[in-house]
Amino acid sequence: MPRSLDRTPAVSVATHGLDPLACRTCAIRHRGLCEVLTPVEIDALNRIAQRRKLRPGEVFLVEGEDAVSFANITSGVAKLVRSMEDGREQIVGLLFPADFMGRVFQKGDVTAPMPYTVQAASELSLCAFPSGPFEAILSEHPKLEHKLLERTLSELDAARDWMLLLGRKTAPERVATFLHHIAARYAEAGGDPTQGFDLPLTRADMADFIGLTIETVSRQITKLRKDGVIVLAGSRRIDSVDMERLAARAGLR
Repeated sequence: MPRSLDRTPAVSVATHGLDPLACRTCAIRHRGLCEVLTPVEIDALNRIAQRRKLRPGEVFLVEGEDAVSFANITSGVAKLVRSMEDGREQIVGLLFPADFMGRVFQKGDVTAPMPYTVQAASELSLCAFPSGPFEAILSEHPKLEHKLLERTLSELDAARDWMLLLGRKTAPERVATFLHHIAARYAEAGGDPTQGFDLPLTRADMADFIGLTIETVSRQITKLRKDGVIVLAGSRRIDSVDMERLAARAGLR
C-alpha cells in the first residue's frame, strides 16, 4: 500500500562549472552520457554544468513542477516518487550512477512538468544541466542524443521488467529480484557484490517498491539469510551474496 514519504527540503551544495580534470577522472566517465564526447565537446558541456550534492531525503526535482534541470548521477542512489490525490506516495523507480533524471525536448516554449519527484535515497552526487542549454547541446552533438535514446530505451525495458515483477512474481521472487537488481547495479559501478554492498532503501521503502508488506519483506530476507544465499550485517548491509543462487530464487535462471 502506498504511504506518505517524508521530504527534506533541499539544502544541497552546488558548484557551478566542472573541472575538466574532474571529468576525466569521474567514476562514470565511460558509462555516463558524456562517454561519447571528445575532450573539446566535454569542455562545452562543462560550461553549462553544475555539480550537486544531496543528503538522503533531499529533493532534486518535484512532481508537477517545471522540469528545468537534467542530470546524470555520478554516485549514490535516487528514488522516483509518484503522488496520489489523497496524499499517499509510491516509489516507482530507482536511479543509480550513470542514470539520468529530468526531461528534455520541450514543446516550443512550454516546459514539461515532472511526472514524479526525484529524491536522494543515499548521499547523492550528480552533474546537473539547465534543460534548455542541454537540449541545444544535444542538437549539436548527435552522438550524445543517440546515447540519451539508448539510455531511455534501457529504462523502458527496466520498467517492463518491473511490471512483470509486480504482476506475476511471488513474494520470494520479488525480494530476490530486488536484491539481485541492487547487486547487479553495484557490479556495473565496478564493485564486487560478493564482497558486500549497502541497500539504498529501508525495508519499509523496499516493501512499497515491490508491493509487499514490511513483515513479508523481513521474512523473505531472513529466509535468504538462513539458506545461505546472503550474509547480513545490519538491516541495510549485505556482507556477501551468492549471485547464482540469488538469481535462481528471483526466477532469472
